[in-house]
Amino acid sequence: MALDSRISAGPFARHLARAVAMCLVSGWLGLTSILQLAAHEGHRPLPTRGMEVDPLTGKMVLTRSARETLDVQTAEVATQSISQSVLAYGTLASPWNRHAMVSSPLAGRIVKLLVSPGETVQVGQLLAEVESPELELLQLELRTTQTELQLSAKLVAGLESTTQAGAIPKMRLLEAEFKGQQDLAAFEIAKAKWLGLRLSADSLNALLSEPGSPRPQRLSLTSPLNGVVTHSDLSVGKVVDPQEHLFEVLDLTTVWLKIGVLEKDLSLMAVGQSLDLTLAAYPDETFSGQVDVLGQFLDPQTHLGTVWATLSNSNISAPRLLPGMSGQVQLHVGGSEDQLVVPQSAVIRDGAERFVLVEEEQTQAASIYQKQTVVLGRRMGGLIEVRGGNLYPSDRVVTRGSHELGSFFTKGVLTVSAETARDVGLQVEVASLQSLDDILTIDGIIDVPPTRRAVAASQIAGAIQRILVDRGQPVRQGDVIAEIVSQEFQTMQLDMLRADLDVRLQLTASENLKVAEDSVSQRRRWEVESQLNQAQNRRDTVQQRLKTAGLSEAQLRDLVTTKTLVAALPVRAPIDGVIVEFDKVLGQVVQPHESLFEIHDLSHAWVQGFVSERDLPHVRVGQAVRVRFVADAAHVVAGTLVRTGRSVGQEDRTLAVWIELKEMPRVPVQHNMLARVTIQTGSSSSLLAVPRAAVVREGTRAFVFVQQVDRSFERRAVQLGRADDALIEIRAGLVVGDPIAVSGAMALQTGYAALR
Repeated sequence: MALDSRISAGPFARHLARAVAMCLVSGWLGLTSILQLAAHEGHRPLPTRGMEVDPLTGKMVLTRSARETLDVQTAEVATQSISQSVLAYGTLASPWNRHAMVSSPLAGRIVKLLVSPGETVQVGQLLAEVESPELELLQLELRTTQTELQLSAKLVAGLESTTQAGAIPKMRLLEAEFKGQQDLAAFEIAKAKWLGLRLSADSLNALLSEPGSPRPQRLSLTSPLNGVVTHSDLSVGKVVDPQEHLFEVLDLTTVWLKIGVLEKDLSLMAVGQSLDLTLAAYPDETFSGQVDVLGQFLDPQTHLGTVWATLSNSNISAPRLLPGMSGQVQLHVGGSEDQLVVPQSAVIRDGAERFVLVEEEQTQAASIYQKQTVVLGRRMGGLIEVRGGNLYPSDRVVTRGSHELGSFFTKGVLTVSAETARDVGLQVEVASLQSLDDILTIDGIIDVPPTRRAVAASQIAGAIQRILVDRGQPVRQGDVIAEIVSQEFQTMQLDMLRADLDVRLQLTASENLKVAEDSVSQRRRWEVESQLNQAQNRRDTVQQRLKTAGLSEAQLRDLVTTKTLVAALPVRAPIDGVIVEFDKVLGQVVQPHESLFEIHDLSHAWVQGFVSERDLPHVRVGQAVRVRFVADAAHVVAGTLVRTGRSVGQEDRTLAVWIELKEMPRVPVQHNMLARVTIQTGSSSSLLAVPRAAVVREGTRAFVFVQQVDRSFERRAVQLGRADDALIEIRAGLVVGDPIAVSGAMALQTGYAALR
């Protein structure tokens, strides 16, 4: 509300000031000589007539002739989007779900090859056909089990009538029925195996409807994506196995831009940030995009973080953005909202202050200018952002002649306005006696505890069929994050069906024996009971293996109820966390326990430090620690040294120590983030000391800025003594009670240099 009222009242106040100024002009213009002005080296001399300056109010009146002599020019204050850039290196990569490999589910020989590298294909398009001896054996198994099932049915039908007539014992019928159930189970399992190979149900029905007719079958290898075949080192007649990648297909509709960002710049990154990419392949062209994912992992070697963007190929038939291309990325830091900007040539320096001359009135006779202090922000080209000051859009500021005219307002002393003090973070405190710590400073890194790091992997060999998560995505324990197609997994499910059917048959046999009563021997009863126990043990074992592999209770129930195999093995997240690492593609063959995803729970982390062998006597568990992270060097996080590695490394001769933080840092933590660790090893008596930020250096000399009674600042030389990570002893040059700048001293140093 205060800002709004200031803006609305501004024009009225300005018109009032202009009216007063014009009255002054009418009297000032008649003066023969008002001020004698010195010439400035490098500029044409100022006129000696036609100027009036009031340093107290910041008002200046300039006659037309003086204005023309100086060639004073003005520019309009405008609003414009302004941002700074962070430079980084970027590489194009194919998205996980737009890059696929194609393999054969069974070993065999290629009999038909339908595509070549560089050819565009559609999802489901036939790429090749494979003849497989294993497929021929499966056809034989289907026909054999079908024949045995039909025979068993005929035997049971025949025995039913003779049993009813009393010609044979009932036990014979029960045994025939048991055999029929076994044959039915074998037949159902063979059908499930066929469908598990992703062979069509129509081909299965045709095979079973004409058991006597030969029906050669082939495995059809189809494209999982719309895209381009980029790899196919094949020929007709080549023998292949399930571990071999036969085709590689890329969908280049979109590509990912992987950007390596310096650790110190990670805090500046945000989703939605605009960027410009210049590729080595197209040095004269810029591709624009936005950050869409912030990575959660630092490379342990380069300590670069990762941010991601997605770019599109406008012409998919001739894509220009290809995986593997690299180039330079400009990440634009700052919002897209328009900010108040002025030309840099309009800004005049007065020590630590900055001001502009605002043109309040221009007539044929004279011009009136008002000094206006400003607080500046980011620079872009020849413009600079105005973050504070009484400026408004459409105001006009002096650009040419500004420094000549502005020199009449410079005070020659180092003063700071309240607004500038807020902008530079200036704080003044009195020098006092303080206790300095004895410290040991070591290198450290963020270490996510092992209990909060996990690897998601398949326990069975197979090919990746689906990837269900994105980069940096949060996941919950048990979430399915990928699916694996595996013949071994299909075999395990078939074993489960066999074991379950065997249990059911043994239970039926046991019930039949109860019906037969005295006609069955005790030994026979014991045999059936033993077989039932063995069948139940086999079923329980296979069921546990499937649970361990990733099947849920619901999936196991559906498997035995519907006798339909689960098409793909789920890979589940072992902990709550975020996806930090994945380097596979669709269709890629993976081995048991091969790492697919790395997941980190970043809600808690330690700092691991490294103490050199010579400093070991100064380190013990329980010491207070202060940690500063490279990604946020201005923030100090307190902690405690909680344990040590108990042995010195043979290569680097350091001891690993771990620090428990009392609070998490302001920046999001990532494994391997760099830190500087200060261990407090002891304290000293009270000394005259100031914060390290209060001291500025010029060569080998040290200075502090002391505030005077008139609120200006004096730069004073000091002699330094001991120091810790926060304070530094002053041995000479200051006394207790002197008010000094404890923050913002570097801005004062810049202002002091300007005055000199």
